Amino acid sequence: MELYPVVVQERTTGEILMLAYANEEALELTKKTGYAHFFSRERQKIWKKGETSGNTMKVVEIRRDCDDDAYLYIVDFPEDKVACHTGNRSCFFKVEHKFEDSSTSIFWLELYRLVKKRKEEMPEGSYTVKLFKEGKGKIAKKFGEEAIEVILGYLQNDKENLVWEIADMLYHLTVLMVESGITIQDVMKELERRKK
Repeated sequence: MELYPVVVQERTTGEILMLAYANEEALELTKKTGYAHFFSRERQKIWKKGETSGNTMKVVEIRRDCDDDAYLYIVDFPEDKVACHTGNRSCFFKVEHKFEDSSTSIFWLELYRLVKKRKEEMPEGSYTVKLFKEGKGKIAKKFGEEAIEVILGYLQNDKENLVWEIADMLYHLTVLMVESGITIQDVMKELERRKK
């Protein structure tokens, strides 16, 4: 029986969620049902991802690599779901090595998750928690203030200050999104819908 490695990637964010293996039967079941199926090397049987945990993966596209010996499942996977058996969103959470100029493309996702965690756990002494406690009016006011600061930095051609203010604005926008129940995926899907 031939097994193929399958990389699983979230459609709207590009996040790599997991690596598993599939045989022909698992691939056919995935095509037939639209949900990710794999072959468990440990249990020696087919399994549907999320069958017991509820973290199913809706597959929107299956790609084969150039050598026809590996696959990519592109999936819709809501922000509140976890792919890893450890309870982490992605199986790739262990940082082996970080280069100084490494990509920051997933930074906003990490910031979003941190802000969401603050809202769920409400730890003492957190500025984020203070914003949530003060409510929508305060969150909206802080975001508005930071947006104005970004505009001023832009008009004054002050790049250093502008970077600082954009960081502040992005943080406060993330708090506003979490408070409103809007995910990064929601925003990415809307931007994707507008692509023409």
